[in-house]
Amino acid sequence: MSSKIFVRESSGLKKEVSLTDAIMLNMANMPAGVALFTSISPYIYPGALIWLAAIIGLILAIPQIIVYTFLGSKIARTGGDYVWISRIINGPLGGIMAFALMIESTAFFALTAFFFSSAVSSVFSTIGSLDGIPSLVSISSTLTSSIYSYVLGAGLFTFIVLINIFKSKWGFTLVSISGIIALISTALAMILIGINLPHFHTSISHFLTVEGITPPSHYSVAPFSIYATLGSLPLLAIFTYPWIQAVPAVGSELKKPAYLKYGIFIPVLATAFIVTLGFLLLYIGGGYSFTNYEFINNGFTYTFWTVALGLTSNQIIQWIIGIGLMFWEFAVLAYGVIFFARYIFAMAFDRIFPEIFTRLNRAGSPVYTHIFDLALTLTFLVLPVISISGATSLYGATVIGPIYFFTVSIAGFLYGYKNRDSFGKAIIPISAISAGYFVFLTYEAIINPAFDFTYPNGQPDPITLAFVIGSFIVGAIIYLVSKYINKRKGLEIDLAFKEIPPD
Repeated sequence: MSSKIFVRESSGLKKEVSLTDAIMLNMANMPAGVALFTSISPYIYPGALIWLAAIIGLILAIPQIIVYTFLGSKIARTGGDYVWISRIINGPLGGIMAFALMIESTAFFALTAFFFSSAVSSVFSTIGSLDGIPSLVSISSTLTSSIYSYVLGAGLFTFIVLINIFKSKWGFTLVSISGIIALISTALAMILIGINLPHFHTSISHFLTVEGITPPSHYSVAPFSIYATLGSLPLLAIFTYPWIQAVPAVGSELKKPAYLKYGIFIPVLATAFIVTLGFLLLYIGGGYSFTNYEFINNGFTYTFWTVALGLTSNQIIQWIIGIGLMFWEFAVLAYGVIFFARYIFAMAFDRIFPEIFTRLNRAGSPVYTHIFDLALTLTFLVLPVISISGATSLYGATVIGPIYFFTVSIAGFLYGYKNRDSFGKAIIPISAISAGYFVFLTYEAIINPAFDFTYPNGQPDPITLAFVIGSFIVGAIIYLVSKYINKRKGLEIDLAFKEIPPD
């Protein structure tokens, strides 16, 4: 293969991703424990049943799961779906879409790092209030300040980046260990809630009292509505099923090709099980009216995690559960560092980004890509310090996600159309269904104020709108500048999109 097309004839990345690593990577990509915290329940529509929405969401995600598994088995390369889009649909489009996704993801990871203190604060505050420990409540209040949130978030992210720089394999191990700890604590929390189901209201009363969220003697909630339940699907989509691209992104590093399909199907089913059962236990224990009342009125206090903490007076169990929540948040950052690096590496290998981002150190780590990630994330981390409302507007940029997945679905459709064997013919209607679902999610992400893309009056948030449009524009500019610079060197970067990159 000519070195004129790609940066070099081999990526240099090692095949050291185990099955456990693959599973935990996508588990962190769809953080069920974060979904059970304050990410979904405070924003549900009146009349919604979240656990039912989780099941419906799983069913609707099946076409996308099949598309990703199919394309991943055909083209398993670093950068995953970026390679699919750029080779099947259009090279420049792949670069623009992948860059926009990386900018949106970096903003999300920065906000996750900043608000990591919220998870820690919630644990400290809940345990402190339940057990009468004023010092924990005081520490909780301190952690919510912008400076402490920045320092904690920046420190954690820097630590994760350094681990990945020292040795690439250590980054995957960090994700796996974090995920396993998070899963163990989640199982413990579920067992605890399950044991208390027969006398749930009696057991939870102390928690409700100390938090000041006891419902009035007479209250009413909207009756169950299937429409409200379906309307909650996009909320689940922010944190769960569509985000399955982490394993395909490291396709060249999997020890065995079969790990790709296991790394997609197992995490999806596990995430569906955790989210569905987690919310279902709360509905069984509290009942429909009580649970929806608390979610809608006190959703940032009454969560799966705080309820589990409130059902035991054993401080050891409380801390195991609380630490589990923290590790769910930590796992998101740990996978994010790997995720970002592989996309930038893949685009640099195609010469869209500078060649320096493909250089590996002796430990096999794309060190300059990680340094770029760290600098970019620390920059985004400053935004919440300057303006919380301005920074949280960037959550609305998640609309880029369903747009991106829609594009991947189109790639699946075109691949099937161009390769009309038995599998190719089957993937055409499946890809079409997947594309339709992401049109729906994109529409909801735009019109639903819960996503922060628009205000309740229907007007778009100018910060979010500028960020989303700017991400695509900057991506296009980067491609054009790269094309111009490489052409002056006698290199035509569009040739790379006519070939599958080397392993």
